[in-house]
Amino acid sequence: MKTAPHRHFRLALALWLGALGMAPSLSLAETTEGPAIEGPEIEGPATDGPRDGLGTDAPAEIAPDAVAVMDPGEIRKILDDLTIYGRYVDGENWIEYHLPDGRTAYWEKGCTYPGKWWLEQGQVCYAYPNYHNSAPNCFVLYRRPGGQIQFVAIADAGFAYLASFSLKTATGNDAALPVGSLSPCVGA
Repeated sequence: MKTAPHRHFRLALALWLGALGMAPSLSLAETTEGPAIEGPEIEGPATDGPRDGLGTDAPAEIAPDAVAVMDPGEIRKILDDLTIYGRYVDGENWIEYHLPDGRTAYWEKGCTYPGKWWLEQGQVCYAYPNYHNSAPNCFVLYRRPGGQIQFVAIADAGFAYLASFSLKTATGNDAALPVGSLSPCVGA
């Protein structure tokens, strides 16, 4: 029996969308890769029009009450001496401690990577010597009234997308991440 090519495409699309829907719940299964922390509700569509000061529309996944923080002084006030327990939109947990001098300790998948953070054109940027070839990643920081943080990246094609969000924050090096030492982990 011959099937139409579009039926295969529909099946593949349905399976892919189903996998995307299951990914966050599957990532919460018992693992040794990260802390088990409940994530925040990410509410409905964003307001119409640009909200990040860079001329891009805020992604729909941004909470309606979240506000882009682009003033360097305000960003520093938020991030200096702060540990963020976060989750990528794919469900992977991470932790990052921000030192006021621009150093950072970033934990992901059982490895802690030393790195640096800085501000550039209203965004917070990160780089780690032995992780992803030290390539910088920059984000527009969104803050919700309750203090939750959402990180929005700008794709090369110019559109904004929600990359990750905080599950909780704490003052100081709350997770006791090693600061300043080289990671024995091989960078991805």
